[in-house]
Amino acid sequence: MNERRRWWREPLLHFLILGSLVFSAHHWLFGRSASDYVAPEDAPIAQLREDWRAARGELPSAEQEAALINEWIEEEVLYRRAVELGIDRNDTIVRRRLAQRMRFLLEDRYRLEPPSDAQLRTWLGDHPERFAEPGTTSFEHLFFSRSKRGAKLVDDAQATAEVLQSDPEAQVSGDPFFRGAAFEAATDAEIRRAFGRELAEAMADVPMGLWAGPLSSAYGLHLVLVTDRTTPPPPTLEAIRARVEEDWLRAERARMNAEALERLKARYAPPRQK
Repeated sequence: MNERRRWWREPLLHFLILGSLVFSAHHWLFGRSASDYVAPEDAPIAQLREDWRAARGELPSAEQEAALINEWIEEEVLYRRAVELGIDRNDTIVRRRLAQRMRFLLEDRYRLEPPSDAQLRTWLGDHPERFAEPGTTSFEHLFFSRSKRGAKLVDDAQATAEVLQSDPEAQVSGDPFFRGAAFEAATDAEIRRAFGRELAEAMADVPMGLWAGPLSSAYGLHLVLVTDRTTPPPPTLEAIRARVEEDWLRAERARMNAEALERLKARYAPPRQK
């Protein structure tokens, strides 16, 4: 009798009985884990049909739909097993794709209201360089080819510059330039494409009506005579409202995305040492 009582009092027996009760209760309440099941009825049928129609212009047939569902099941099974094995945590491409998807989700959390005219006028006033029309420069130039003149390049260009500075109407000549000897209302970008960055930047300091140089380009040296410059007036909001609004919305989205990301980073930041 005493042996029987000691047997019922064994802690191991109590642990096994309690564990069985917990397992049975969990199974009764929640059933089998959803991750164990991948059934055809779980497939996003409507989305699969819509994707098919968007790609091919018609709904899939019954046979095609069955193939789509089977493909979805295979993909879902492989995906779930990959997650169970932790492959998503060790693959750089998957990690970046998930991070990109999360950025899209952060953007979808808010809706931007259209800005008022007052907001757009302030934005235009704070960022005039984004909307200013480019100025233009009209000029002539004399070209001295590096490949043609070799060691005489600098001396030839300098000698011609001295002649023109003493007599702007003097009859002098240079070498043929493949883009021509005169440019009419050229923007800074066009000058850069034609001569390169160095000469385009130097052009800003060339006075009007006087031969200047030699100025260096990728091709050789140039003597330049600026004949006209234009500086367009600042644009009005009425003329470029769509551009200003698009720029404001882009900047506002970037600001809100940055704030959302900072809040998310704070959520995962380690606690500060006190």
